[in-house]
Amino acid sequence: MVRESMMRVAVVGSGALGAAVADELVRRGLSVVVCTAEESRPPVTDVAFGWLNSHGSAAEPPSGARDRDELARSLGVLRNVTATPPLRGVITWNGAVSWASTAAATARFAEQSGSGVATVEAEALRQILPGLRVAPPVVAHASDEGMVEPDDLRRAFLARARAGGATEVAIRVDRIRARRAGGYELQGTGAALVVDRIVLACGTGLPALAEQLGEHIEVPGVPAARFTFTAPELRLDRVVSTPAFEIRPSARHGFVGAEDVVPGETEAATRARVRASLSAVREAFGLPQEPVLGDVAIGVRPIPAGDGVLCAPLASAPGIVALAAHPGVTLAASLALRAAEQLGNP
Repeated sequence: MVRESMMRVAVVGSGALGAAVADELVRRGLSVVVCTAEESRPPVTDVAFGWLNSHGSAAEPPSGARDRDELARSLGVLRNVTATPPLRGVITWNGAVSWASTAAATARFAEQSGSGVATVEAEALRQILPGLRVAPPVVAHASDEGMVEPDDLRRAFLARARAGGATEVAIRVDRIRARRAGGYELQGTGAALVVDRIVLACGTGLPALAEQLGEHIEVPGVPAARFTFTAPELRLDRVVSTPAFEIRPSARHGFVGAEDVVPGETEAATRARVRASLSAVREAFGLPQEPVLGDVAIGVRPIPAGDGVLCAPLASAPGIVALAAHPGVTLAASLALRAAEQLGNP
């Protein structure tokens, strides 16, 4: 089949989901163009925490919205698709530890999580977290989980897609119009693209585009903060999630932490809670001095209504698939497979 006769697919959005979809579609032999809103403004993915998590955290209330089977499958798919360059080595599969405010709550979390999570008592914990000064009596250890610099994963997916023939265009898609001759025209920022099919992977921008096509979709944006810090004495090689802090090591930044943001609060209030988190890190690990705060980035997580995952064709617009999810980095590879299947064959 010559290039000109291939089905052309536009992927609107270049975050983790869009990048993974572009990679999957190229590997299926399709002609792919990736629409990036603004090159100077990184996607939500780039300020994500980067915990590849299938079980949740003992430190957080259980969420009925999490589909643990889906998340566990996604970790398996991620392992497979990142086994070869340029994705090999992007993810570190060192596992994660978490604990709740009480030993009973931690044990209950581990029991409800199934075989992927085991409880670890203080003596064994010293092998996992050798720098922890005062260990809780029980922690939950998820040995199958990992961590990643989300923008590295996104860029690696895009690099492999480009190597397979995908193109990227800097266009903020404002309008989608069905063409009488078939296919769709995407318009925005003085440019227009004509394609056969579309994957909408543009997060909180998805509802406005779907509305133009006669579909009502809700993708609320939930604010969250990611911060970086340095602490030369901190010995850590995996994700740690507690009621007081959530951190992981980073080859690029030293360490990365995550903090929820109360909607409507000031940036100063968010920064104050970030500093409280760092004080808790110092106390837990017995550090001689306070960790040094680096950047604080506040982003908006797109979390679809319902179970937090949207991957479905639009009934009113044949050949268009809507895609949004939280946690998008964890689910990227498996949802890329689903989106490709729902897009259909030429």
